[in-house]
Amino acid sequence: MTLSLKKNVIAEPAVAGWYAWSYLLPPQTLAKYLKNHYRNIVESFLDKPEAHRTALKQARFQGGPFVHEQEGSYEKVKEWYASSREQFAPLLDLADSIDELEQKILPELSGASMEPAYRGLPEPLAGRVELFYNRDNRTPDYRFIEPLLYASPYFDPGLQQVRFSTIDQDARQFALTTPVLEYTPEQVLVTVPLDSPLLDEVFAGGLDPKDLERITAEFGLDGERAATFRSFFEETPEPTADTQDAPDAIEYVGHACVFVRNRGTTFLVDPVISYSGYSQESDGRFTFDDLPERIDYVMITHNHQDHMLLETLLKIRHRVGRVVIAKSANSSLVDPDLKRILGRLGFHDVVELDDLESLATPGGSITALPFLGEHGDVRIRTKCGWLLDLDGTRVLFAADSTNISPQLYAQITASVGRVDTVFIGMESVGAPVSWLYGPLFPEKLERRIDAGRRLKGSNFEQGAAIVDTLQADAVYVYAMGQEPWLGAVMCVEYDEKHPAMIDSDKLVAYVKERGGTSKRLYLHETIEVRP
Repeated sequence: MTLSLKKNVIAEPAVAGWYAWSYLLPPQTLAKYLKNHYRNIVESFLDKPEAHRTALKQARFQGGPFVHEQEGSYEKVKEWYASSREQFAPLLDLADSIDELEQKILPELSGASMEPAYRGLPEPLAGRVELFYNRDNRTPDYRFIEPLLYASPYFDPGLQQVRFSTIDQDARQFALTTPVLEYTPEQVLVTVPLDSPLLDEVFAGGLDPKDLERITAEFGLDGERAATFRSFFEETPEPTADTQDAPDAIEYVGHACVFVRNRGTTFLVDPVISYSGYSQESDGRFTFDDLPERIDYVMITHNHQDHMLLETLLKIRHRVGRVVIAKSANSSLVDPDLKRILGRLGFHDVVELDDLESLATPGGSITALPFLGEHGDVRIRTKCGWLLDLDGTRVLFAADSTNISPQLYAQITASVGRVDTVFIGMESVGAPVSWLYGPLFPEKLERRIDAGRRLKGSNFEQGAAIVDTLQADAVYVYAMGQEPWLGAVMCVEYDEKHPAMIDSDKLVAYVKERGGTSKRLYLHETIEVRP
């Protein structure tokens, strides 16, 4: 007898007590989010819990800085916050040092030698940053020497945890603003580095009872908590049919996640996958059960929670061959090195592609295409669209690319040629830039400016120009955040009058009127790979 996790067991990663997403791995970004975001949320909740309860009764406040309270959770959050302050103190010192650099040291520089500035760096940054001038020789800037920060006391794998529990429906509660604690006896929180091979053993399954006992002990579990953890396992199901000879296909998995199989080679774009094994589920979904044992290439378009979801990535890590990402260049506060983040998550075969660079694959190639917009005009380099060549059939995953430079796709087409199929995101409103990046800014943006700089995809006019320029025969609108399991990281409510629905409906109709194939995707769709 061998044992594997039940299908409806979820494993939520956490860093410093908060649901883990990629910016909580680098010490410098974790420090800023703790100081400028998470601390404010928990202190507000402890001061006025009723305000949080009232706000969360209104749909417009979902996804805001509010704690989702459970019975008895107030005291648990209060106790956790009091006990964790000493543990988080070094990170708050690091955040203070970054503020001192940005708000005091750099503003005093106007073109003279930076040697005195290096001597004045606060201790947490000394020897861990490089200072320089931009090309005007007046505006100072800096970058982190990230390997040295990861090697410092400010990177603490002891702050990394995974919470195991069960779910009984697709819908997920927003996870990013509520501390990840053991609120009920049915939840088991283990402290374990997120790159630990123990997690691969757990997610791969096929454990004999002695293996499970060993892992339980290595997680530091005993008594009732150990029994609860063991209850998450069941006898390993019979293996499904071998998918090695399965037909070529493109499977829309939900949101921006697409699974592709071509001549036995498998690709997974922006993995966000739903669970199964419960009665209240959407029909016909593509779940973890539908994945093959081997995923040759995972392709990540950009470093946002709904495209680079740690919860899914850790669960499939033991299946993944190579991860392909856009080239990271900045090592800045807003754009930390994604390859290094993935390394700290246990992915060691990671390939970066710069604009228009290609990676040969069996029967084709993966090419990185420039990706503008969707990042609120913040200097983010780590983003691209993926052009996947499947024996001559060319499929573009454009993610949330916004056609703010109308000449861009004409230049791309002139360089790489026409594209057969385009997947494009059209969440054409988006959140203000501060919703994601605000805690990293040195000062709060004016409301007017914040409202005008959005994390959004293309509207109808922009999307139509992209597909016309690429001469695509098939166009699929995706990455709309409508699937219920996206609730953990997104809170998007649409009706037929929402601009995103109007824009995407118009694009679908536009493509069809011109004789093409088009659809706004939802839940799951099987798309035939055209020869």
